[in-house]
Amino acid sequence: MGTIWQSLLANLALVSIFLVGWDIISDLARRTSRKVQDLLLGAVMAGGAIISMLLAMPIASGFIVDLRSAFIASAAFFGGWRAAAIATLCAIAFRLYLGGAGAWPGVTGILISAAVGLGYHYAIGGRRRKSVDILGLGAAVAAGSAIGFMLFPSHAGLEIFKQAGLPLLSFVFVSQIIIGVLLDRQWRRRELAEANLIFSAMVRELPDCLNVKDSQGRFIAANPATARFMRAGSVDALIGKTDFDFFPTDLAEKFRQDEVSTLERGETVRIDQPAVFPDERKGWIATLKAPFRDEAGRIVGIITYNRDVTEQRRAAQLKNEFISTVSHELRTPLTSIRGSLGLIAAGVTGALPPKAANLVKIAHTNSERLVHLINDILDMEKIESGKMVFQVTRTALRPVLEQAIAGSTNYMSEKQIRIALMDDAPRAEAVLDPDRLHQVLANLLSNAIKFSPDGETVILRLQRQPGRKLRISVIDRGSGIPDTFQDQIFEKFAQADASNTRSKGGTGLGLSIAKTIVEKLGGSLSFETGEGTGTAFHVDLLEAERPPRPEPAVIVRKRDNRLRVLICEDEADISAVLAMLLDAENFTSDVAPDIASAKTLLRTRDYVAMTLDIKLAGESGIELFRHIRASATNADIPVIVISAVADETRRSLNGSAIGIVDWLEKPVDPDRLHAALEKIVTRKLDRRPNILHVEDDEGVLTVMSEGLGPDVCISSARSLVQAQEAIALQRFDLVILDIGLPDGSGLDLLKDLPPETPVIVFSAVELDQNLGDRVRAIMTKTKTSELDVARLVKNLLPTFDIHIHATTPGE
Repeated sequence: MGTIWQSLLANLALVSIFLVGWDIISDLARRTSRKVQDLLLGAVMAGGAIISMLLAMPIASGFIVDLRSAFIASAAFFGGWRAAAIATLCAIAFRLYLGGAGAWPGVTGILISAAVGLGYHYAIGGRRRKSVDILGLGAAVAAGSAIGFMLFPSHAGLEIFKQAGLPLLSFVFVSQIIIGVLLDRQWRRRELAEANLIFSAMVRELPDCLNVKDSQGRFIAANPATARFMRAGSVDALIGKTDFDFFPTDLAEKFRQDEVSTLERGETVRIDQPAVFPDERKGWIATLKAPFRDEAGRIVGIITYNRDVTEQRRAAQLKNEFISTVSHELRTPLTSIRGSLGLIAAGVTGALPPKAANLVKIAHTNSERLVHLINDILDMEKIESGKMVFQVTRTALRPVLEQAIAGSTNYMSEKQIRIALMDDAPRAEAVLDPDRLHQVLANLLSNAIKFSPDGETVILRLQRQPGRKLRISVIDRGSGIPDTFQDQIFEKFAQADASNTRSKGGTGLGLSIAKTIVEKLGGSLSFETGEGTGTAFHVDLLEAERPPRPEPAVIVRKRDNRLRVLICEDEADISAVLAMLLDAENFTSDVAPDIASAKTLLRTRDYVAMTLDIKLAGESGIELFRHIRASATNADIPVIVISAVADETRRSLNGSAIGIVDWLEKPVDPDRLHAALEKIVTRKLDRRPNILHVEDDEGVLTVMSEGLGPDVCISSARSLVQAQEAIALQRFDLVILDIGLPDGSGLDLLKDLPPETPVIVFSAVELDQNLGDRVRAIMTKTKTSELDVARLVKNLLPTFDIHIHATTPGE
């Protein structure tokens, strides 16, 4: 046993010698390629394995014990297949040269060690080696050496293993750990040295002052600009020195306090501070101080970055002075100029000759543009400086929308653009600043008016979206946004290059400001567009209250089930009052400011009634009434006339006022409006609801019809085509929809239905919830009965008195 211990100790000394040799060789080969370095590592480890075998003492006939396995495995682990090939071939050749009964088991042990090392090498891949990897390698190599004992002939290996196996394998394990740790340290030291060379070169080449200090404030790496700034003469004169060697004590102490704060808190600090430059001029430097961490994440120093920002500070001061001048010296006279020109153009000072009136109009229009430009510049400056104030409160959105419409009505009035309000989220509220939202909507509406053809209608729409979201959309029918400009549309001063767009004027700041404001309110601003088809800008906000969660058995999307009234009124104040009165009566409403938009809304939406101003935007409301009665849709819609000349209009119709519930004078009497609405509700309750059941199974159609009973008028369609024909002929109060139809998917029918028509999906196909707001409930056949569907129909049509007939067996 004594000879074994002597041999193993000699091999451990050999390990240290060869590692020192490899350290020297690797430093000399630092500038060679990685392939050459791998081959050199294999050669050095092969030499270590051969000399280890020469120094080993035989412990049985033809069987020697040494540390060649550790050298071979290390070559493969650190150098890959090239190093493994060199070390393995050399070791096998020398072991066969030595011969003996243990030659072939020894060769097998060498191959096992090489395979173990390569396995760990490729298992690690490109990531950094960890201590556990080296421990695992040592254990695997020791296990491979044990296998070598078992391969010895005539069971001699087992006897030797019993006598000396434990100390031998321990030394193999320990030597492998030692070689692995030392090689890993050498490898990391070389990588760090190379990184330091690159970093030092980078620091020297930078024009600004980038430096690295240790935790005591001593320079580790410095930039020539820093040496010039600190009057040190050279970079070498800075290394190892602190700020106290170059600055007055009080100033150096201030710099050191900033560094200590960064070291203690582990956070980056940015400071602007006065400085005196080498040419004796006074200025400002922007200093960044960031913690410098080692591989373990410990803070061991600090990175400082100094930049001369004297000119930027001066430019900022000039900009602030300019903004102050604009704010105080331009706004006041421009207000007077704009107001005066507006009064003259309105004829307050008397009628002007046509040419003079035209010149005044041009001057007034351009003064408005100048005011918008100044306001946009000031708003952008507030945003960039963080001075824009937000007064956030719980806000009802409908009044904000109405105010935005009222404020935009007179913009570019010569284009005769109409703005229609579509409220699909009655009583919606959000937590925001109403004035800032008004600013956003005013900008979007002015853009929509600007880019709409003359006489077109702009739609302002409020909707609920999945996930407690509200969407405010401003939709125009203009030329759309060019593809090449869509990526820059929210950038500052961005405008499309097309001549027809440039001619519209504007600062190019409005959308950038609007997007920033919406994001400050916790929302997002997006758009959809198509060249020649128009543009829709969407403001998405979070609704103030979370809607109630649906029942687990039935996926139901809650929506406002109140009856909808169309307000045909061109005066924003009156339409706002009517909307509030209707809301108090539990009705929701849309607003059409003119005949064209009223026709559009009546054609696309269902209304229980409408209010009608006889003099609507200078047009005849009587003509609109006659058009409705002659049309195929909404011919029987109840009408409440609200007019300053209601009695005169009643006489002019002379008996042809069929379907007019009441004639109300302005201002509206709330009690008479209440009575008129009661008549409408009573009339609707007397009518049976029309339901379309799209289903190809006769049995399901029969059971559903029986379950709903005689209180409804139910129509059936057994295919997609039949359903489309039925929808084209009449409107339905509700649709029950199967997905799997003989000629397609029932979901294709959704695009043909009016937005207000509730849809219940009742199908054998199990669906998720991603069908949008159009589908009010998703029910699966066999999981829910036809009676469950009937109950849901009653809930979705609360204004109708529906008696459910229990026809399902077992109910």
